[in-house]
Amino acid sequence: MNLLLFAPDEVGEAGRIAVRDARAAHLLGVLHAAPGDRFQAGLLDGPVGEVEVLGVDAAAGGVSLRFEPRGASLAPWYDLVLALTRPRSLRRIFFQSAAMGVRTIYLVGAEKVEKSYFRMHLLREEEYRPILIDGLMQGKTTRVPRVCLVRRLRELWDLLPDEGVRLIANPADGGGAALADAPGAPIIAIGPDGGWTEAENAAFAAHGFAPISLGPRPLRTDTAAIALPAVVGDRLSRQ
Repeated sequence: MNLLLFAPDEVGEAGRIAVRDARAAHLLGVLHAAPGDRFQAGLLDGPVGEVEVLGVDAAAGGVSLRFEPRGASLAPWYDLVLALTRPRSLRRIFFQSAAMGVRTIYLVGAEKVEKSYFRMHLLREEEYRPILIDGLMQGKTTRVPRVCLVRRLRELWDLLPDEGVRLIANPADGGGAALADAPGAPIIAIGPDGGWTEAENAAFAAHGFAPISLGPRPLRTDTAAIALPAVVGDRLSRQ
């Protein structure tokens, strides 16, 4: 945990917090917290700052803290359109995308997406939210990404923000279209492991998505979902 995160309703009078869960176990077992120690912390969808350890109860596995806000969190900087993938891959994508600063993840149905994927337990908010929060703690940020289910590609276009350069992953010998910055968060679309169909690629093109490539080697969805935002963020000096 690079950043301890707390829900706003966990914070009491004078910024006091009492925890007896995985965060307390990390403080006690990994950080060996003692009264007076200070650690980086933040509030979900709120500021970042520090917590001071007020007391520990090792026998009960509890820690008493006081939170002191210091400033604003890093803001999310990109949106991800992702053809819905298998649970194991999706779990990794949730974690890493949250750590990297995703704002919204649009999980989209496609011709090569198994229809049964839309029934997976991982699509329940109570299942994926803890994974996103773990990713935020890794990336030292507080803004919880939004997850939007889109069963049919034709339903996506009205959901996307108007601003932001639109890019679609496309294995190719070259780098695809030149990447020009634009106001708003870039929108990165990544297809299923078998790729988008010709009709789906045409639909993306019709809605302003330009191809971008990491080279000629086809990548797995969960690899592209991490590598491509990293490249885009570097080229646009975002993150």
